[in-house]
Amino acid sequence: MKVISSICPGCSIGCGLYLLESEEGEGKRIKILHRKNSAVNEGKLCEFGTHLHVYYGREALNNTADGREVEQNDAIEEAKKRLYGMKPEELAFIALPGTVTNEEILSFASLASEFRCENISFGFERFFREIPEEASYIIERGLPFSEVEKASRIILFFVDPFVHYPLLARRILKAKKKGAKVVEVAFAKNERGIADETVLVEPTAVAGIKEKKEIFENSLIIGELTPYTNLQFLELMMWLNASTASRLFLLKPFLNVTGAFLFGCGYFSKRKKDLFEIIDGIEREEIRALYLLETDLAGAMLGGEEVTKTISKLDLLIEQNAYRTVLSDTATITLRSEPFFMKKGTIVNIEGRVLELGGESEKGLQVMENMGKGRSYEEVHEEVKKRLGLPTLNEFVIAIKREERSFDMAEPKIESEIEGAEGEGYFLWYKTNPFFWCGVRNKNFVEISPAALRKLGLFRGDEVEIVQGERREKMGFKISELPPNLILAESKLSIKPFKGLLTGVEMRRADIKNKKIEKFL
Repeated sequence: MKVISSICPGCSIGCGLYLLESEEGEGKRIKILHRKNSAVNEGKLCEFGTHLHVYYGREALNNTADGREVEQNDAIEEAKKRLYGMKPEELAFIALPGTVTNEEILSFASLASEFRCENISFGFERFFREIPEEASYIIERGLPFSEVEKASRIILFFVDPFVHYPLLARRILKAKKKGAKVVEVAFAKNERGIADETVLVEPTAVAGIKEKKEIFENSLIIGELTPYTNLQFLELMMWLNASTASRLFLLKPFLNVTGAFLFGCGYFSKRKKDLFEIIDGIEREEIRALYLLETDLAGAMLGGEEVTKTISKLDLLIEQNAYRTVLSDTATITLRSEPFFMKKGTIVNIEGRVLELGGESEKGLQVMENMGKGRSYEEVHEEVKKRLGLPTLNEFVIAIKREERSFDMAEPKIESEIEGAEGEGYFLWYKTNPFFWCGVRNKNFVEISPAALRKLGLFRGDEVEIVQGERREKMGFKISELPPNLILAESKLSIKPFKGLLTGVEMRRADIKNKKIEKFL
């Protein structure tokens, strides 16, 4: 029996926990135990954290080349040979940094440079293009949660902490006990009632928020930045921050995004393509080879079937992961790394704490170093500490701090028009969470309004069909206090957002097509 002090990879918070690994029956079993002295979460875990044993129980990835199982060294040599056979502009490297350590990010960036590849993405590069350079610190660095607890006025900007980042809710409740006022800006009121005031926004009238900017004065604005965040939405948050006496705290879905910014930032300024441009480049057959590090690309992205179809156009797909993904059967070469809880290394959480993982394995790092510079873990780790300016590591210290700077931001032009279905359409609003980003559907229903229930003539046990062009999705439903034309989803559907996590769709009762139905009264 082995007890490992570990970190939850569910989101950028980085909650501490214990993993109990034991031999039971034919294989190993993992149990999750609470770690009361964790500096981040003080022993508390969300639903995803308490189900990590399922997350770590997925099918392991084997070392293969052209569909044949091989020894890892042979797979590494074959990957290296084939990468050298491609032109630099035909190559791309992608790592969504959910289970990637600082040391691995350094090694990954170094490996890309070995092949003179500039198309390297950690999922957020495009957001640096349109904002002032002096404002980039807001994207790169978060804030200590103690700042949330000290805030006297908190604005939840389309963030539902109980869904998006459950452990954040505890910090907001502590602030409320100290007298803080909480205002939520949203398309629908949060049913759990954490806010003292709700400012409702019509999906087609987001631009109207600019006329209410006085509510943001002297506040801490809490928003979210994901690969699907609408750029205009980000510009709006930044403008509100710049034009009011407020601070902006952007949470992010992947654990080591801050580490990716710190150790991969050199590539943000000179890269040729970001995440979505790389996928478009593959579709146009301009990019012919892709190296995926610890990234379930089809599972993490909306429209996974389309992503899989696009990836199949590649001449070379190298997948390095601990577990099989949808793309594993498509991969030319697969390289097995260790599960996250077994890794030796560090990450930087959204607060700026440098956290050690607690594992002992260097396997994933060495896979890349054996293709690249051939450094040891100790050498790469020392470089991490040097870049951070930290001779020692202490999880109880906020090591990576941010300094607020003033910057000018032009008032953004917000396009209110949302691409939708013909006729009387609805708006599908995704509320993301850790299950969403790891490709797990933990809720087989969408939330709809009582008005939609009556309009569609729904009864208990019925399903709704959500339609977007050729895409169809049948789901159960739950009635919530939503605006008549809003559909809320916390699980990933086949419906792709138009701009951001909101898109126009049609909805009907699943067993009725183009047939007039009587209203259910």
